[in-house]
Amino acid sequence: MLLFGMGIYFKDPKAQTLIYSHIGPFYGYFQLIWITLLVITGLLLLNQHHLYNTLLDESFRQSSFGILLYKKLFIVLIVIIATAIHMYISLKAHGRERTNKEKMISRVSSLIIFLFNFSIVWYAIAVSKYFV
Repeated sequence: MLLFGMGIYFKDPKAQTLIYSHIGPFYGYFQLIWITLLVITGLLLLNQHHLYNTLLDESFRQSSFGILLYKKLFIVLIVIIATAIHMYISLKAHGRERTNKEKMISRVSSLIIFLFNFSIVWYAIAVSKYFV
């Protein structure tokens, strides 16, 4: 959210370039840590609640809990893919001016990551209500 906000706040392209060139790579690696933790904790929770075998059961997929869980897993997958695309372009273009195509793809993937992270939190809250 910090880098996304900086992109909106700092209108000057030189300031944006300076900020992103210094903070961006650090943030990218830091983001990998959080995505890894998200996946690991998700797998641990699936194991803790004995849901690995249940995930493939047709009645589970049709249940309200199953639908919520599958939607959350799908959004997590979208965020992981968007992050991979964003990081690939960022690392490929580090130290040089990005092409217009790279800028567009990078901005779209950044927006997807930003917006869908809120969805992940919302779905996590909705799913957690089944365990209370």
